[in-house]
Amino acid sequence: MIIPPLKLALASKSPSRLTTLRAAGMDPITQVSNVDEDALLAQICGGATSRVLALATAKARDVAAHPEAAAHADLILGCDSMFEFGGEIVGKPHSPDVARERLHAMSGNTGILHTGHFLVHRGSLRGIGAVSHAAVHVAELTDQEIDAYVESGEPLEVAGSFTIDGRAAPFITSIEGDHHGVVGVSPTLMRSMLREYGISITQLWTDARAIEADLNEEGVRFFDAERPARIFHGADGFILCSCGRRHWGLNGAAGICAYRHHNGRIEILLQLRTSWSHGGRTWGIPGGAIDWDETPEEGGLREFEEETGIGGASLSPKSTHYNEHGDWAYTTTIAECVDGVEAVPDRESERLEWVDISQPLPETLLPSFAAVWPEVREMVWQAASAG
Repeated sequence: MIIPPLKLALASKSPSRLTTLRAAGMDPITQVSNVDEDALLAQICGGATSRVLALATAKARDVAAHPEAAAHADLILGCDSMFEFGGEIVGKPHSPDVARERLHAMSGNTGILHTGHFLVHRGSLRGIGAVSHAAVHVAELTDQEIDAYVESGEPLEVAGSFTIDGRAAPFITSIEGDHHGVVGVSPTLMRSMLREYGISITQLWTDARAIEADLNEEGVRFFDAERPARIFHGADGFILCSCGRRHWGLNGAAGICAYRHHNGRIEILLQLRTSWSHGGRTWGIPGGAIDWDETPEEGGLREFEEETGIGGASLSPKSTHYNEHGDWAYTTTIAECVDGVEAVPDRESERLEWVDISQPLPETLLPSFAAVWPEVREMVWQAASAG
């Protein structure tokens, strides 16, 4: 497939992000989104990773949804940064007193800077998210240095109350992790995100030429503006996890391994995913992406109800299995289902089938489900045996 030079729009007014991208060979259009950040943050259940990715995603999608705002762009990039210090998320201080208090606390200590990224294609509305992380070690600061820095006004409207590319540069002794992310955007991470689809970041350079690209199946869909993505929930989308793999569900995913006692057997409900869905034509448990305002248990139950027609009143949760990958996790709730309840497949299911767990499961299992099935199977046995 021939890929022409691609134009980038930056859904941010940050001069640091713009400078970093220009230094990396790009010259993005800047278009600030209309996202109500405070309102969105008030709905998010997760921690720093969820928060920065939710804001980055919302910003990019907001700009992408208004073609006139980015009429000359192919890709829109949203970013957001937060500083985690002492187990708490530290945002923009806004006032000198708050900035001064934070800088005194940070003096001689270490925090983690998280920066969420979301790239979306303006035509197809398909996108991918990722989060960079970096440990920032702060020098021992004197009262005079803190007062002078606060008086400069620089720390008042930046995450964590400092800027590594500004006057706070002498106060940072070292950084472990993605130092670009500390500035607010990581071209290194952007390259990895685009490579998931077979796209080279060099196509975003100002002097790029059309090239023959070996796009994978997802890459072809990424550019397919004639069949735009259907976004049903805000956290629908792929995330490039810190484990190095791409997963469905920007805020993680969850499902329910429902079992029942039937004619002396212990059976679980399996779903054959429809061909167009992620992991299509494989068997797994009903589940999907967790929305920003949901706990894993809430998201898993909603997805299960949508895909099977079986409501929570027919289920009795027994235990929970967590499959942690870094920035992403899959949560499986093991729940007993009332025998005799009919499972009705939705558009994401080709078939729903109760399967005896004493027998081999279908060979075409969703790989991620196959990897955890031995552990989940043991949990089902224990729950079913306990009555």
